[in-house]
Amino acid sequence: MSYCQCQEIELETTKWVNHDLKRYREKGPLKTTTMLLEFLREEGVKGLTLLDIGGGVGVIHHELLKSDVPQAANVEASTAYIKAAKDEAERPDKSAREITECSSVWSITSLADHR
Repeated sequence: MSYCQCQEIELETTKWVNHDLKRYREKGPLKTTTMLLEFLREEGVKGLTLLDIGGGVGVIHHELLKSDVPQAANVEASTAYIKAAKDEAERPDKSAREITECSSVWSITSLADHR
């Protein structure tokens, strides 16, 4: 029987996903995330495509897709977080802009093809 540490990590991550998503839906971004979003907006991200590596439930790209960026790519190793980010993107209060989600860093080369 083979063992992969990634499988164990994925099981543990699933526990965090529901907590993170519930917190985001109820209270919005964390204070530090809000500070990052403010900084990005001040720097001028309007019209750019966002590449969010390790984006979790997608708080940053969901927030920036509301009015700042037309597209976002969320590169995330956890399938549980990818599912949560996709589920959140499909909620009626979210904009219908393109979000590309990848569960493997090897997929990042194909992101350029989505322009």
